[in-house]
Amino acid sequence: MIILHTIWRGGAFLFWGEREASPADFPSDSGGVKISPYDPGAAKLASALGCLLCEDGRNISCAEEELLLPSAAVPWGEVPVPSRAFLADRLHAPSIISFADGASYPLRPWRVTAAHLSWRQTLPMLGACQERRLADNLFAGEDLLACAAIFRYTGALVARGKFLPGLRSDPAGQSLAVWEPALDGEERRRFNSLADRMPTVVAADAPRQAARAMLAALTDSLVRFSLVTTLSRAYAEHGCFYSAHDAWFAALRGDSPVIRWEADGELDELRDALDQWRRPVEGGAGAQAALLFQLDEPDAPNQPWPIKIMLTAANGVVPFPCSRADAPPSVAAVWEDVLITLGQAALLFPPLGCAAPQDGYFGCPLAAAEAHAFLSVHADLLEAAGYAVVRPDWWGSAPPGAVTLEAGLLEQQKVASEFDLNAKVGLTWNVLFNGETVTRAELELLLAAESPLVFFRGRWLLIDTRRLQEALRLLKRRQVENVTALQVVRMTLGLDSGGHGLEVTGCKGASWLDALIGRLDGSRPFGLLPPPSGFCGELRPYQLRGFSWLVFLRRLGLGACLADDMGLGKTVQALALLLHEKAAGQSRPALLVGPMSILGNWLREARRFAPGLRCRLHHGADRPRGADFGASLKNMDLVITSYTLLYRDYADFRRVAWSGVILDEAQNIKNPGTRQAQAARALQASYRIALTGTPMENHVGELWSVMDFLNPGLLGSRGDFRERFWRPIQAGADLAARSRLRRATAPFILRRLKTDRQIIADLPEKTENRVYCPLTREQAQLYQETLESFQNGLVGLEGLERRGSILAVLTRLKQICNHPANYFDDGRPLAARSGKLLRLEEMIEESFAGGESVLIFTQYAKMGHLLRRRLCQAFAMEMPFLHGSLSLKERDNIVRGFQESVEPQAFILSLKAGGTGLNLTRASRVFHYDRWWNPAVENQATDRAFRIGQTRDVMVHKFICGGTLEDRIDAMIERKTALAGEIVNSGETFLTELSNEELADVLKLSVDEGFL
Repeated sequence: MIILHTIWRGGAFLFWGEREASPADFPSDSGGVKISPYDPGAAKLASALGCLLCEDGRNISCAEEELLLPSAAVPWGEVPVPSRAFLADRLHAPSIISFADGASYPLRPWRVTAAHLSWRQTLPMLGACQERRLADNLFAGEDLLACAAIFRYTGALVARGKFLPGLRSDPAGQSLAVWEPALDGEERRRFNSLADRMPTVVAADAPRQAARAMLAALTDSLVRFSLVTTLSRAYAEHGCFYSAHDAWFAALRGDSPVIRWEADGELDELRDALDQWRRPVEGGAGAQAALLFQLDEPDAPNQPWPIKIMLTAANGVVPFPCSRADAPPSVAAVWEDVLITLGQAALLFPPLGCAAPQDGYFGCPLAAAEAHAFLSVHADLLEAAGYAVVRPDWWGSAPPGAVTLEAGLLEQQKVASEFDLNAKVGLTWNVLFNGETVTRAELELLLAAESPLVFFRGRWLLIDTRRLQEALRLLKRRQVENVTALQVVRMTLGLDSGGHGLEVTGCKGASWLDALIGRLDGSRPFGLLPPPSGFCGELRPYQLRGFSWLVFLRRLGLGACLADDMGLGKTVQALALLLHEKAAGQSRPALLVGPMSILGNWLREARRFAPGLRCRLHHGADRPRGADFGASLKNMDLVITSYTLLYRDYADFRRVAWSGVILDEAQNIKNPGTRQAQAARALQASYRIALTGTPMENHVGELWSVMDFLNPGLLGSRGDFRERFWRPIQAGADLAARSRLRRATAPFILRRLKTDRQIIADLPEKTENRVYCPLTREQAQLYQETLESFQNGLVGLEGLERRGSILAVLTRLKQICNHPANYFDDGRPLAARSGKLLRLEEMIEESFAGGESVLIFTQYAKMGHLLRRRLCQAFAMEMPFLHGSLSLKERDNIVRGFQESVEPQAFILSLKAGGTGLNLTRASRVFHYDRWWNPAVENQATDRAFRIGQTRDVMVHKFICGGTLEDRIDAMIERKTALAGEIVNSGETFLTELSNEELADVLKLSVDEGFL
C-alpha cells in the first residue's frame, strides 16, 4: 500500500509516497540526513504513478529529495510523523498520531524518493486524484487532494475564460509568454478559501504563496495545451518574427513559453503595454465599460463581413463612441482605459487596428478569409483575454465537420420478429450537412468554394473539405449495400461507421428496425417480460425491468453491464435471465466467473430462486481438466468458477462455445493487462454480462476494459480510448469528452441506486441478507484439526465438563471462521487469509463508492483490533474501534467524529460495548462480522443505525462461513421456527444438549463449496 503526496518546489509538483514502517526500516546512524522509513523506493513509486497515468513506470523519473517533514521522538531516536497513524503501528510508538490530526510537530529534514513529472503527465495525474482511493493499494494524501482541488478550480477558471496573456522573466533572465489567471474580487475569495486549506507539508514556509504559484502554472499549462500549438506563419516561413508582439503571440500558442526575440527594448515596451491592458480588467474598470466585438454575416455572397465594436456599460450595450465627448458618463470616466483595451485587442486580431467609423457602425469590414480566421482562432483568444465576442448564431450549433450519414433502409425479406437481427436489409445513404440532406450536385458546389465559409441555401455555413469529399465519393457509387439489421443497429449506435469514416446519425425505412433502435437509445420504452417459469420468488418492479433489459440486449447480441447498487439484487436478475434462456431452448451451459468469496453465495441463490438450473462449481484440486472438463459440462446449465481459475484453466474454458459469460464483481477485470482480464475477453460466448456496483472504481480508464469485454471494439483500442477520452477527461482539457463517453456507453449500462425515488419507494426501510463466505485453505485445515482434537477429547465427558468443552470449541471454531489470527496471532500479515475478511473488504469498497458509511460488529475485541489494523491498511484511512476499554471521553470523541464526518467511513464496534445506547445514523449499512445467534442482541446492534434520525434505508449483512457450524446453526434457526424462542433466550447453549452424533453433524466441515 502506498499513500501518494505532493510538494510544490521549483515551479513544479514533486510526487512522493508513504508505506508502513517498522523499527527495522530505520537506517543505521551514519550521520547526515536519513531516508524516511516510510519511503516506498523508486521502483514502487514509479509503478504506482504509471498505473494512474496508463504508462510504463520505467518512463517516470525518480530521484531522492530532501523534505522538511513533521517529526517526533521515539525511544530509539527521532522519526517522521506519518500522514496516517496506522502507518506507524508497528513502531509501537503511541505518542505518534499523524500530521493530519492538527497536532504541532517540529519540522526536520528527511530524504524521500520523489517523481519529477512533465506537465503533460502532471495534469492527468492531478485530474485522477478526485477521491482518496486511486487504485488498488494506492491512495491520495490530504495534500495531494488539496492540490488536485486547486487543479479543478483552475480548470473551471479556464473554462469560464478567466485568464489573460502576459509577459514575465524567469530566474535565468529569459522572457516568457504566459497565460495568467484573471481574478476579480469574488474569484479571489474562492481561491483564498482553497489556499487556506493547503496543508503545510506542501510548502512549509508559505502554503498560500505556493497555492498562488500553482494557480499561475496550472493556468498557463491548461490554456497552452488547449490552444493551437503551431507557430505563426511568419516564423514557419522565414525562421524569424517581424515584431516582438509576433514572437510573444507565437510563444503563447506554442509548447514552450520562451520568446524568440533578441531586442529587449521592444519586449520592455510590450510588457508595459500588457500591464496597461491588464489594468482595466483586473482593476475593475472592465465592470464599467468592456469591449464587445460582434461579427455579422453579409446578406449575400461576395460581400464583406462587418465586425462591429461596441461597449457593454451599466446601461447595456452601446455603440463605440468616436470621442470622449460622444461617450456616456460611465464610459467617459474610463475613456483612457477603453482606448488601451481596444489597442491591445489589435495585438490579438490585427485588423482591429484599422477600426474606424463605417456606414452605420464603428469597426472594420473583413474579407471571407479574415472572417474565417476570426471565427476559428482569434475570437477564442479575445474571449480568453476577457473581451466579449458575438458570433453568428449558427457558428456554435454547427461546428466544422458536421457531415454525417443517414441510412435509408429497404427491407429485403419478410421479418420473422422484431428481434430478427439477422434479417437482410438493403442500405442506401443520404448525406446530411449540418442536419440537412444534400444532393451530389450540392456537394460538388460546396467543394468548389475557395473559402471554408460558404453561402448555401440562403445562409452562411462552414465546410469541412475532407469530410465532404468522403461523402461525395460515397454518393458517386450509387450502390445498395446488403447488410444485416444488426449491422445497422451498430452503425446507429456509433459502434460501426460501415467503413465510410463518417458518423451515422439515424436511419429511415424499415419501421420495425426504427422502433428497435428507438428502444435501444432510450427514446422508446422496451416491453417488460413476465418472470420466467421456474423462478421461485418475486421480482420487484425494478428487478423485472432489469431482467427484461438483459433479455433485450441479449437478443440484440450486445453485452450488458448491470451496475445496480449493492443489495438491489443483481444476482437474482441474472438468474432470471438464465432461466429465460433455458425456457427458450438454450442447451449450452453458461459460465459465471466471480471472486471465490461469493461463489458459494451463487450456488445458494441458484438453489433458492432457480432450483431448475443445473449448476456446478468448478473449483478444487479434483476439478475436471482436459477431456474430462468437456464431459463434465453435459446436461449443465451453469458452471461457476473464480477469476483465478479462469486464467489457470483457460485452455479448457476457451474450447467451449458458452451460451453466455457472466462476470460478477466485474471490476476485477478493470486492469486490461491482467491475465484474468485477457482471458475473459478471449472467451467464446453468444452473450456477455457484467455485474458490478462499481463499473468505474478509481478513474475513467477502467471503464474501457469492462466495455471491451462486453462489446469488443465499442470504444476503440486502448490507445485510442486513452487519447480520445481518458486523458481529456482527467486533465479537464476537453469538456465534451465526458458527454461523448456517456453517450457511447449509456445503452449498455443500467445503473440504479437506492437513492433513486422509484427504488426507495419499492424497498423496505430495513433489508437483511446473509453473506456466505468460503474458508481459505488455512482456515479449513485449522478448523478440521481443531474439530478432530475436540472430538477425541469429548469421549467420556459428562455434565458441566462436557458443556464447557462444547462451548469452548464453539468459540474456537467461530474465531477460526473469523480469521486464523483471531484464534492465534502469529504476527503474519492479515490479508488473503480469511474468506470473511476478503468479502468484507469488497463490500466496504462498494459501500464507499456509493458514498455510504458502515458499522461493523464483532463479539470479539481481539477481532475488532485485527479488523481495524487490516482495514486501515486496505483503505488508507483511520477506522475507529469502539470497545469496552475506552474511557467515556474517548468513546464520545469517536462517536462524534463518525457522526460529523463528511466522507464515507467504517466504524468497528464490539457487540457488547457498542450494541446499545448509541446513535449512529451516519451509517446506512450494518455488517455483522460474526453471529451472536441471538436475534434480539443483533437487532439491538442494528438499531444503532436504524433509528429515529436515519434518512436512508438501512442494509444489514450477516456474514456466515459456508459449510461450517455457522451455516448449520443459521439453517437450524430458520428451519426449526418452533425452537426460535428457546434459541433466542439461550443463544448457543442449546447445542450443549445435543447428542455426540447430532453435535458432530452440526460442527463438521463440508467441502462442497470449495476453499479460497
